[in-house]
Amino acid sequence: MPEASAAAHTGAVIHLSDLNPGGLTGRAAETAAIRHSLARSRLVTVTGLPGVGKTATAITAALGVHDSFPDGVALVRLDTLQDEALLPHTIAAAMQLPDTFAASPLISLTDQLEGKRMLLLLDTCEHLLGACAATTSAITELCPGIQVLATSREPLRVPGEDLIAIQPLPVRDAVQLLGRPEDWRLGRPEDWQHGRYRVARAVCERLDRLPLALGMAARQLAFGSLDALLTGLDGGYGFLSDPSASVARLRTLHAAIGWSHQLCTPAERLLWARLAVFEDVFSVKDCLEVCVTTHLSDETVTVGVAMLAERSLLLRESGEPPRYIMPRVIRSYGLGMLRRLSEDEEMRRRYRRWRSGPRRNEVWS
Repeated sequence: MPEASAAAHTGAVIHLSDLNPGGLTGRAAETAAIRHSLARSRLVTVTGLPGVGKTATAITAALGVHDSFPDGVALVRLDTLQDEALLPHTIAAAMQLPDTFAASPLISLTDQLEGKRMLLLLDTCEHLLGACAATTSAITELCPGIQVLATSREPLRVPGEDLIAIQPLPVRDAVQLLGRPEDWRLGRPEDWQHGRYRVARAVCERLDRLPLALGMAARQLAFGSLDALLTGLDGGYGFLSDPSASVARLRTLHAAIGWSHQLCTPAERLLWARLAVFEDVFSVKDCLEVCVTTHLSDETVTVGVAMLAERSLLLRESGEPPRYIMPRVIRSYGLGMLRRLSEDEEMRRRYRRWRSGPRRNEVWS
């Protein structure tokens, strides 16, 4: 087997050690939803914003259903795998299956899985969507005893796929994840020191209540106060990091969001940057009025908004017609792109004009 086939960090069986120290905070409903979906669907994909906790939630759910799979649960981490052709090899290596050369890697994999009853957890699929879609389709079609649980920033788009979207943490759980244990020992927010709680809540909202960002922010509390942390966020998120993270792209918040930026098309990147001027919810019609130029047509903007939502970079509000909001950390990254494109002044001007006057469709050329 080529050495690159095992490039992804894998483990044949999920253990509690695969979770972050201290376990999982505030995801009981989500893990229950995943288990419920696994009871009715052969393929369940967990989606959500960068840093929202897809992996930890999926692993916790898999641990909860471990006894339902006589041959166990196989965890395959794909974040470092770049060659789509090596995906079947990587899965086989994680499951300690022998390599064969009598057939294609995918056929060899499905032949060896055909009689097994197990759960296959594919973690971080968004950069290998084509290969993951083809592989899971083949496995679910040819291996009746295998179920697949995937984590991805966007759907695999396989027929029969059941999607579970992980949302940002509730405020109470976000504050618990952020605060020092000695600071937040009391049980109810109204029992805490009100001033400190308000500052902690403001920090959590600035960070979109994302576990990855909150964990990085909590590290800062070892060196300063909540007030200093909140003030620091006024200047951006560049100082948030976790050098101890085992996955390189999760060592800084900027890198975690940059991973999604790399996976976008050039048109989606440009639209992301321009949409960052919106300070609140917006519709596709609003985007057409502000963002359309000779570089972005009406059709490109309409399709691009839908794709950015699919890629977990926009949150859709309930109701019709669809309205969206860009999370703060995603928006901050987009504003940085807009400055580098030297479009920030012009796009802010267009946005102000859209907000203050008749919202007519104007094409900037």
